[in-house]
Amino acid sequence: MNVRSLFFSVIYSFLSIISISITFYGGFTKHLNIVTIIAWLFIIPFCVASMIDAKKIKFNNQIGGKEASREGLKFLMLSTLILVVFQIIFFNAGFKAYKINFIQTYGVELAKLQIKNGHLTIKDSEIPKLINEEIKQVTLFKECTSIVFKNLFLGVITVIITSVILRKSPNQPPNKA
Repeated sequence: MNVRSLFFSVIYSFLSIISISITFYGGFTKHLNIVTIIAWLFIIPFCVASMIDAKKIKFNNQIGGKEASREGLKFLMLSTLILVVFQIIFFNAGFKAYKINFIQTYGVELAKLQIKNGHLTIKDSEIPKLINEEIKQVTLFKECTSIVFKNLFLGVITVIITSVILRKSPNQPPNKA
């Protein structure tokens, strides 16, 4: 993997980390889900840019579907690795405590509202047990697999579509430049 290919992965990951950190540590936790979704969706333009750059620089505008896919998957794997390392640090540095506090603070109210609306079929006396079960599900493994599966889902779709678009056509004459 060349330096130019690393560039897109590092920039995407850095921007995602910065936006999530500013939102969380800056006191804008109400917007954390929105920022996380936007950062996740930004994998599309960065992946496409990485593949287009590889096509222009590394393959002289003549790239096959396999080569384009390989370049896109390199971007995807490196950025996912960087984000998983960030998630490990972020989870242990305060996000776990935030999630547990959120569940303990708003979980009871939310459970009562869901019982009232008929979406949850438990008694009010079972709410503390439900809250404790939710707290037990706050794990580092769950957070990291969430990052991996989200990136792989959107990233692989992006890689496939982009590689089909970028691949050289069999009828296309060779580039004489």
